[in-house]
Amino acid sequence: MTTLALFPTPVETIPNAITDLERLYLEKKVRSLKHNHHQSIKGDGFSTHNPHETYPILSDDIRLRLQKILDEYNIKVGNFPSKITYVWSNIQNQGSILKEHCHPNSLVSGALYINVEDGSKLYFHNPNSYIYYSAKENVSPYNMEHQWLPVENGTLLLFPSWLRHGKDDEYNTIHERIVISFNAV
Repeated sequence: MTTLALFPTPVETIPNAITDLERLYLEKKVRSLKHNHHQSIKGDGFSTHNPHETYPILSDDIRLRLQKILDEYNIKVGNFPSKITYVWSNIQNQGSILKEHCHPNSLVSGALYINVEDGSKLYFHNPNSYIYYSAKENVSPYNMEHQWLPVENGTLLLFPSWLRHGKDDEYNTIHERIVISFNAV
């Protein structure tokens, strides 16, 4: 018997995408920016995400390095080339929740972890909406409703923008969890 993994979803994990010195620089920069409430964060959390205003969060050097990683991802998964077009930051405080969401009008999204605690993770939801209706005797990679990936400071995740992520019942446990996100089209 042969089992085929049809329609896999490409999520790329890049540990140490930035140096610790760059991470500390970005942490200081993010803390200096004006953040507001955003619909994707429930509770005590804030974001610079605003389609009418952009902030220069990334240095040119970091942006170029992330673009090169994005270019490699696009080649690997067969996407057309895309460019980082919109960058924002989120700060979540203890007890806040990153609600399940996706990033419309974009091809690839990225999350760069700047200040997270040990054991941090990001949940991704199965894009097969019928998976919730299937009977399961045991959980396997073929019938999971969601899956999480561990993240740590300096980690970059790249994923298709349509892939829903976040979890409506996973509470943040630290003060000032900082993530810089971007979309590419």
